[in-house]
Amino acid sequence: MFEVKERYTKEPSNNISSLHISTRFYRTSKYKYLMSTKFIDMFIVDTGHLNGLEIHCINEYGLIYIYNKDTGKLITILHPRPMQIKRYYIQLELTISKEIREIINICYNRNLDRNLNQVWFSYLRPKVEDM
Repeated sequence: MFEVKERYTKEPSNNISSLHISTRFYRTSKYKYLMSTKFIDMFIVDTGHLNGLEIHCINEYGLIYIYNKDTGKLITILHPRPMQIKRYYIQLELTISKEIREIINICYNRNLDRNLNQVWFSYLRPKVEDM
């Protein structure tokens, strides 16, 4: 389940981390140079998790910070797979800005170059003209 509920407009808490993220050091260390809490868009997402709704925050480099909506704890930070950012906008029927389209393409190419997240089908690449 992955249902984007709405855009989120408050500033998420950046000082509390969950145990889950502390076990992800190897993964997050691969893109340490992309970490920034300058968020360009944020969404409330229902993934069906027992701990409730999540806040997904896209930073200026395309990383997605995921927080628990109720506790404010940082759950994880991930580098998006192809189409991952685009689906937030598709589900809410929002126009994808030029800035977001550029980030989607940069993330796709970064994944291919550095394998920061699983890119298994190159045909899933989002095309700018399709957005």
